[in-house]
Amino acid sequence: MHEINSGKWYSGADIAEVLRYSGVRSVEDCGESILSEAFDAVNQVGEAALPKVITRECLLTVSGNVCVVDGIEFESESLSAHLQGCDKALLFASTLGSGVDMLIGRYSAVRMSYAVLLQGAAAALIELYCDMECALLEKEYQKAGYYLRPRFSPGYGDFSLKSQQVLIGYMSAYKYTGIAVSNGGQMTPMKSVTAVIGLSRTPGTSRGCCASGKCADCPNIDCMFRRA
Repeated sequence: MHEINSGKWYSGADIAEVLRYSGVRSVEDCGESILSEAFDAVNQVGEAALPKVITRECLLTVSGNVCVVDGIEFESESLSAHLQGCDKALLFASTLGSGVDMLIGRYSAVRMSYAVLLQGAAAALIELYCDMECALLEKEYQKAGYYLRPRFSPGYGDFSLKSQQVLIGYMSAYKYTGIAVSNGGQMTPMKSVTAVIGLSRTPGTSRGCCASGKCADCPNIDCMFRRA
């Protein structure tokens, strides 16, 4: 587990992604004022964030639709397909911290339109931070002869959201990152991510859902964030 305390790591945010998460289909669909506010939202969220991540390496076996991670069974056809060929897995949890929740909460009470942009910025930044951390993990594990599969989170395909409680508990994520999860699968802080990352000896491509980063691969055609 570690955290970023300095440096504008969030400067690499894709403003088109911020707008997409805010409900704007493209940069061309918004005016200069909204675009300026979106950049400002990224800076505000970035300054409020105290991102943290924790990972745990586990042994993995896949049999049919069941993945067994350090003796813990997850029944999911999509997760099993995604992890085929892997003999280890990383459990992954990351958050932007409670400061971002408080920032969004303040603006939600007085300026909802800007709060929507803050929500979009936070959604884009947690993905950016996770991508940055996974890039570091990839370099680390390639030295040991392993390749990382893309993150696969509860909620993708038929991988139950209730699995978040298991992942958080097994990693002791609350102790190290402050991430908690309700019985219904809602995480706090809100901008938090849990995932399973497969480790294989050979390069592989995802056959799962959004973990591949390609909406065309995802069976959830009703997702409000689906790209055209």
